Amino acid sequence: MTQEIAGSMMIALMVVGLGLALWGWRRRGARYRGEAEALIRDIPASVALVDIDALYVATTEALDPLQRIAADPLSYRAKARLALHPEGLLVRIPGEDPVLFPAEGLEAGRATWTIDRVVETDGLVMVRWRLAGRDVDSYFRIVDASATALIDALGRVGRGTK
Repeated sequence: MTQEIAGSMMIALMVVGLGLALWGWRRRGARYRGEAEALIRDIPASVALVDIDALYVATTEALDPLQRIAADPLSYRAKARLALHPEGLLVRIPGEDPVLFPAEGLEAGRATWTIDRVVETDGLVMVRWRLAGRDVDSYFRIVDASATALIDALGRVGRGTK
């Protein structure tokens, strides 16, 4: 076998692999289309209790932490601005419509890993909320703020207290 044939075979395998990855991601997006339509896009009129910068990492199914929710704008990692209101947690990702995680049942805690991301012990804030009738977990890396204060405030809002 010549180098040209071997090189052509490698390129062909790479193109097939990339095509299969794209096909799989599009199927995942189609599977979560109902969840994308269920996202709350309204911005609360109330004053934010907490307003901080964060890095959005991922949203996964609560009972299957390796199953990423592919619903825009929650599909990809990005910088984000988190604003906690009595109505819920407003997540603003630049270039995307804001998303409100409803206050009812909102829970928060610490995490060390999520799909495709591992950090130091308890380096992520995990927010559990309801999306289209199912529990999902969203993960954030807090920038220049107190993660503990955010977690405490999220717990109070989720319980319906201030």
